[in-house]
Amino acid sequence: MRLVLGLLFVACLAASPQVRAEDSLLDVVLKRDKIIVATYSTSPPLAYADEKGELVGFEIDMAHEIAKDLLGDPNKVEFVVVQSDGRFPAALSGKVDFGLCSTTIYPERAVRIAFTRPYIDTGNSLIVRKDAGIKTIQELNDPKYTYAILNVPPAIDRARQVLPRVKTLLLDSPSALFLAVKSGRATAFNIDKPIADYYEHENDDLTRLDVAGSVFSYVAQDAIFLKPGDFKWWLYLDTWVGELRYGSRYAKYVEWYQKWLHKDPPPQRPYDFNKY
Repeated sequence: MRLVLGLLFVACLAASPQVRAEDSLLDVVLKRDKIIVATYSTSPPLAYADEKGELVGFEIDMAHEIAKDLLGDPNKVEFVVVQSDGRFPAALSGKVDFGLCSTTIYPERAVRIAFTRPYIDTGNSLIVRKDAGIKTIQELNDPKYTYAILNVPPAIDRARQVLPRVKTLLLDSPSALFLAVKSGRATAFNIDKPIADYYEHENDDLTRLDVAGSVFSYVAQDAIFLKPGDFKWWLYLDTWVGELRYGSRYAKYVEWYQKWLHKDPPPQRPYDFNKY
């Protein structure tokens, strides 16, 4: 009798909704018929508000294309604007389905957040005011100068390592860094290469320092980030990025590179597949 009651108890537990495996977020998104995406609004040309107040940019186009491929409509996307320190909590709390925030992959970040494969190769650039007359990183390393950086651990660590003597100004967004230098509050700022390319191209009074041989010259990679533990949702997004960079969506990748970055992207393959 005890054995029968025990088996019945186990059967009831198995049927209980509390112990059923949770649906993947992929299934939730399909039922909801909308994706919710964390983004920046101050990171041109990746994601920023235009003169009409509408979000535009490379990453914004990516989000619309994911909505189109997944839900059949590029407009089935809701953007949640975040700051750098709020992007991971937004994903971990379930406030957003994933983030497209020019976010670089670092091992210490991967401890608490999941990344897809990278959708863009990037790196760090140093932009300075031309009227400062600075030509090298060594010249910038002087307490008479103020160096604006994002208030995130990797940027702070780089400053301590390479520019320990400069005065640092911690800010929350790429546009705030840019405005600090334009207004004279800072002499230089550090930001991801695509954003630095944009600001240098649009502002004749700014120039880029040569960072060869320093930690600023290392290749970095930006990726979609999401809450860990949902393999099915991660696999969809990772597969989508793979097709964007190397497969069936590469034509879109070329289009967005030329539209927003004003150059051609890295090749789809490092070899001619027709030969193999």
